[in-house]
Amino acid sequence: MRRSGLIATAVVMLAAYVTVFLSPDFVFETNTVLLLLGLGFIYTLNMTAGESWLLRHPRPINKALYFIIQILLGAYMVYRGGSGMWLVLLPLVSTAVQHLPRFWSVLAILGIWAGQVLPFLYIYGVEVSAGWAMPFLAAIIFVAVFTQLMVNEQHARLELAAAHQKLREYAAQVEELAVVQERNRLAREIHDGLGHYLTAINIQIKAAQALVEQDPQNMKTALADAQTLTQEALADVRRSITSLRADPTTSRPLTETLDSLLKEAGTTGLEVDFQVRGVASRLAPQIEFTLYRLAQEGLTNIRKHAQATRASLQLDYLPNGVRLTLEDNGQGAGQTEGGFGLMGVRERVELMHGTLNVQTSPGKGFRLEANLPNTPPEA
Repeated sequence: MRRSGLIATAVVMLAAYVTVFLSPDFVFETNTVLLLLGLGFIYTLNMTAGESWLLRHPRPINKALYFIIQILLGAYMVYRGGSGMWLVLLPLVSTAVQHLPRFWSVLAILGIWAGQVLPFLYIYGVEVSAGWAMPFLAAIIFVAVFTQLMVNEQHARLELAAAHQKLREYAAQVEELAVVQERNRLAREIHDGLGHYLTAINIQIKAAQALVEQDPQNMKTALADAQTLTQEALADVRRSITSLRADPTTSRPLTETLDSLLKEAGTTGLEVDFQVRGVASRLAPQIEFTLYRLAQEGLTNIRKHAQATRASLQLDYLPNGVRLTLEDNGQGAGQTEGGFGLMGVRERVELMHGTLNVQTSPGKGFRLEANLPNTPPEA
């Protein structure tokens, strides 16, 4: 916009001098021509360099001095050059619109208009000046409106560019958040799925080692169970790799998959009990999958840390949701924050807009209660 303004100023100045020098009323005197050219050079230099100075030092007093000097200089050029020289003051209108607040730009524009009309009044009298005053004002208003439109368009471009930059930043943040969420989801799947199987396999192998000499038959049974768990773990890993959503609840009812988990836990010597209350109904896949992972992670923690002999799992079908309760008679803990496994459980419940309650204390076992809605939250 600044470059366009400089070009427009040069064109207007050239037009003013051509109009003056070609006017039949203009008397070619060397001193007058040199004076007009010198004043025009100073006026143009101040228009360009002075405007750059204003951008670096935009104090009100600096702006006031700049416009006063330019208006007086332009008015004197009109006085010495005659009728055509009034054009030199038009670029100053554009500068006022760009650099001054609305009220002060109006005052500056009125001063520019006076700088055009007063020399005419002195040279040609009231009657001629009155005839030129309105065309001068119309030209000034046209330049002011056109400049304001350009300023508005430039501001709109800057705002649009800023909006695009914010959108790019938001898109980058959303992408980063999506990556973090996906990493957390995969971490939960690895921990709850593969971690569960590896824990169970480790327990079976330890049992086999303990029975290697005393009870070879039970040792073989323990190894066979470990082999079965290994195959199930491999299948779970394959499902995760294939679809990134290993959901063992899609092909069987939730009660059956939970019952299978408990039977598997029972093979390690843990006494288990499973109760279903209410009318069992098919829930949304995300809800059933979350409940399965909660029970799986809870049983894994019981076998790894609780040193419990008995565990119970209760599934309550409620009118507006479902509740899963898992508790044991193990050693308990002194705090309820837990490690990564419990953190993953909390994340799963929060993603479904559910609530999780954990109760434990040393020597009094561990109780986990999750309440989930019937349907998952909308994406």
